[in-house]
Amino acid sequence: MQSRPSLFFTLISLLTLVPVVHAQSSEALGSFTLQVASFPERELADKFINRLTKAGELPVWGTVELPGRGDWTRIFIGSFKTVDAARRYGVDLMNRAVIEDFIVKPERDTRLLSRPRSITRQTPRDSQAKSQIISTNTPGVEKRVTEETRPASNYSPSAHHSPPPANISRQTKPLIPKSAKLSNYLSSPPSFTLPMADQVKLSLAPDVDTSSIPLTDPVRVAFRLIVGEAQTRTNAPGQRGGLWVTGDKKEGLSRLRWIVGSENAGLISLDEDGRVRLDGKLILKRAKTSELSPLQAPLAVADFITANEGLLLIVQITQGAHRYRFHVGRQAPTLGAPAEVGGSINLDNNYDSRINPYRRNGKKLDAERPPAGFDSLVAINPIAIWFNLETNSFVPSGNITFHELAEAQAKLDINLDYLPQGVRPGAHNLAIVREQILKRQRPFSDVIITHGSNRVLRTEEEIRQFYAQSSNGGFSQR
Repeated sequence: MQSRPSLFFTLISLLTLVPVVHAQSSEALGSFTLQVASFPERELADKFINRLTKAGELPVWGTVELPGRGDWTRIFIGSFKTVDAARRYGVDLMNRAVIEDFIVKPERDTRLLSRPRSITRQTPRDSQAKSQIISTNTPGVEKRVTEETRPASNYSPSAHHSPPPANISRQTKPLIPKSAKLSNYLSSPPSFTLPMADQVKLSLAPDVDTSSIPLTDPVRVAFRLIVGEAQTRTNAPGQRGGLWVTGDKKEGLSRLRWIVGSENAGLISLDEDGRVRLDGKLILKRAKTSELSPLQAPLAVADFITANEGLLLIVQITQGAHRYRFHVGRQAPTLGAPAEVGGSINLDNNYDSRINPYRRNGKKLDAERPPAGFDSLVAINPIAIWFNLETNSFVPSGNITFHELAEAQAKLDINLDYLPQGVRPGAHNLAIVREQILKRQRPFSDVIITHGSNRVLRTEEEIRQFYAQSSNGGFSQR
């Protein structure tokens, strides 16, 4: 039996750990799913569900009533511990042409689906009766569902799935009508009464002022939900991951602010060493968490970040385990001699199918690796301009930076090669997919998808010649 002081300190410890435990709970902060489609007609939804099933996926679905738009069937795939894990799987589905788009959502949102306001059952006429009445959200309208037609969940555990969210396409257990006697449903009615337990008064410890207990920073919790637990670094123990800007820092900061969007430019700053910092207080303000509880705020912050592909990329790079160096200049430092930057270079220490087959023992040269202390080097010539031949448009400088950083993040965090390897997409392809997502999020911005061929103008002379050709009708611009 624990003493009163022991119980008191146990209670204090539990209260202190509430935010952390809640953040790790799959029911609260640690469980995400992919919404891959939404249809106003159930027939279209069924066809899409069959398509997913044939592709080897295990979808779950449910209906939601949208004001003024009627009932819509939303379709979900998977259960993931982090936003990053969910996004990687969603991008893989897009690359496989299984889906066209997706939204990462907390699984708590799916509990609002397929939830009737009341459920009643007709008095059974005989032992063969199987139907029940489910009252819908529309007054005066009811649907009869039989055991044969009731949609059952076709969800089963797999390597990347967890049990489905509650209340989605799950069979409803038969309810015993109030008019029926319990003895009719039992082989032998109970012949005794259960004892009544006396009320027990507990007095474990005096009242505790929980307002004085420090709570976990919701921004940090949101970051952890997005990037997951940082992996232990074996090459440099104790070094933290992040993003450092070198060379023309002013130009570099301007490009990073383009990535997160002009309305979020104030979120990013550089410290004295050029390390990128994110303003947590401003993030809380932009995520509108002032009226939310400490346990709701992290999810609101995560939703705010994942709704902006540019901000999401910056969070993944600055809060992950790897060390990135973004250099703006015509020469870039490498592990070997400084390298001339024509348009851009993107170096890391991983195997590269474009280079390593021609190197002895499959190893990169020092000039092909980032400088000491860094896992990645993205260097961009500030003079260089990209002209996309498919869209016949100039690519904004921030757009170029977004592509290169997204490519670097895919090579390190997802361990992708630059080029596709079998069923695995290439880092370059994944960066283009992320450009497409950014374009959809900012439909009226100057985002240019760099798909196809891009002509890189590396010097002032090349730029002058290009404009001369354009004026003579060699190129059109829009």
